[in-house]
Amino acid sequence: MGAWGSGSFENDTALDFAGGVESVADLENAFDLDGVEEIDADMACEMVAAAECVAAMRGYPLEDMPDDLAEKVAAFGKPSMALFDQARDRVSAVMGGSELTELWAEAEPDDKAAFNAAMTDLMERLGKPAKKLGKTTKRKKKPAFNNSPCSFCGEPMGEEEFHQFDITIHSDDISTMRNGGWAHISCLNAALHPSHMIQTWQMDDELLEFVMQKIEREREEREKAGD
Repeated sequence: MGAWGSGSFENDTALDFAGGVESVADLENAFDLDGVEEIDADMACEMVAAAECVAAMRGYPLEDMPDDLAEKVAAFGKPSMALFDQARDRVSAVMGGSELTELWAEAEPDDKAAFNAAMTDLMERLGKPAKKLGKTTKRKKKPAFNNSPCSFCGEPMGEEEFHQFDITIHSDDISTMRNGGWAHISCLNAALHPSHMIQTWQMDDELLEFVMQKIEREREEREKAGD
């Protein structure tokens, strides 16, 4: 029986893909959706593995990334904004509704929670600003720490963690109950169906500018096509 685990490289498809990565072009090919109507499980596993490479190129590698792949990726340099944008988009698509999430939805609760946690971790690492090479003399601002306990794990929320949730329950036409609290996104997602994971993508100035330029180019192309 082949490997099948919740981690990004804990399945045969991802491991095969990792063994074949030789250049950035291999990552770009994994993200190609031309002619694809539905993301099947194998395609999703390759996309996740490729996105892990992009996260590593930005300075946030997965701890158990295969050593050979980590060495190759380290030589690729910082990813282009186009590749970075694709990686985020494809991970979002996998999380939002792919055959892979459907398969994990049928798993045992603990295994399903582990998959959700792994995907959330990848999303959060892809949301961090790229690490800059070399030393910097600029003093870093001490991150704010939230001591409030997470409603799921009971541990302090931690540095720069200020996510809250609010639930409204209507038991009949007149009875309404509301509840909420603090929650780590990973803890919240671990309790949800895989296809309903909460996605909290961060947008820095560099990526925002790239996305706005892309939207403008697409608008111009549509206008030309309509002439």
